[in-house]
Amino acid sequence: MADESSEDKRPKLVQRKPVTAEQRRLLQQNFDSGEKSVKKGARDYATEMFAICVIGDPGNRTYVTAFLDNLQKKYNNKGKGGNFAAFQGMGARAKLKKSIAKAEYDKAIRAGVDLLRLNPWDIPALMQIAEASAGLGCYETQLVYLNLAQKSAPDQGDPEIARACAKALAQIGLFDQAMGCWERVKKYHPNNEEAQHAVAQLHTEKIAWVGSGKEDAKAAAKKGAGGKDDTREAELRAKLEAEPGDVDTASDLADLLTREERYEEAEAVLNSSLAATGGDVKVREHLEDIRLHRYRHQLAVAEKRANDDPSDENKKLADAMRKELNSVELEIYRSRTERYPNNTAFKYEYAVRLKNAKLHNEAIKALQEARGDPKKKVYVAFELGNCFLQIRQFKLAMKNYADALEMMTDRDQELRKKTLYRAGVVAMDHLGDLDAAERYFTLLAGLDFSYKDTSARLDKINQERHKQ
Repeated sequence: MADESSEDKRPKLVQRKPVTAEQRRLLQQNFDSGEKSVKKGARDYATEMFAICVIGDPGNRTYVTAFLDNLQKKYNNKGKGGNFAAFQGMGARAKLKKSIAKAEYDKAIRAGVDLLRLNPWDIPALMQIAEASAGLGCYETQLVYLNLAQKSAPDQGDPEIARACAKALAQIGLFDQAMGCWERVKKYHPNNEEAQHAVAQLHTEKIAWVGSGKEDAKAAAKKGAGGKDDTREAELRAKLEAEPGDVDTASDLADLLTREERYEEAEAVLNSSLAATGGDVKVREHLEDIRLHRYRHQLAVAEKRANDDPSDENKKLADAMRKELNSVELEIYRSRTERYPNNTAFKYEYAVRLKNAKLHNEAIKALQEARGDPKKKVYVAFELGNCFLQIRQFKLAMKNYADALEMMTDRDQELRKKTLYRAGVVAMDHLGDLDAAERYFTLLAGLDFSYKDTSARLDKINQERHKQ
């Protein structure tokens, strides 16, 4: 039975510090070293390397999956850890429980990792580290821990774990999977009112989601009519079993599973294809695209909830989802810039995610490398201005805003207004240049007099001039 500590309340969200480019580089070195050690059979050393990665970036599913897979193989997939795991883990278990209670989730992850080293099938530890992951906004890795907890339960049938999975899946908008988990709860407790209410609520929310036009109409109609495309799935699986290296079949099957929101199964298919093809780039990038699809779906659901019911909890969840999506995009675009070092479009996308993560110095470097893309040059200059503004390099911010304005066409009216406003603010508030501020705000007023506080700022400039 699952530990009671993961009971009812959603964990308090705590903001994670962004992983810097240098930290990410070092973590990736440790991960690569761990993978090499796995191939040599040096599982203890691999455990150390993967543990550093999980603690350093607890939202990285690749790190968490490698850590857990290596440990399970270390213990020969027997479903239990070392002989003295319970005794050796007493201190770590106490730290884990205490850290969860204090919402010190980084410390909880560290203690949980120490426990899982001793026994990767430790259900209470898996449940609590899943809770800590959710508290840090790491919803993807939360599900990795919960899924292993479910598989570790006798007959894979613990209703408390199914309940935790259902709540986690519902939170990120995977309605069908969440309902499936609640049905597992009902299997053990047929009259469970919470499960019955949750299924009804999820069904209602799914219908509202489909009705909002956010989901592909054809896929939604098929799901509403009865769910999975079993015949086509069976055909693709049979074909793939006969020829594991068939990239097109693996892609078709992954797409089918993705349309049905069976993201983990889709990713498992592509991971198998990746192994069978020796790391085919097309497969790897399809896998990345599915991750992006999954996270964007989760964010869209969270934003709709926050819009329909703007409670603090819903707004915080949407914000956490936004940051988590940016983190995943950051990881993927970093990989693509390394894969295609001359692709300036990827460098620009990577730079924007660095900026969103408030890693402004690193974003500036990436943006400057992306300047060669003629399609992005206006946006590069605008984002450089934003980054320089954040690090209080006001003259450089002004120069880049001016460069952006010079390159703009008539199609860039919204961006023009935004740039004129920010250039005016920098000139007025940070450089004390009233002439430049007046020029920018006057141009903006000619486009949109009601834009933010433009009219008030022009009035203030006039007042300052009268004082002089």
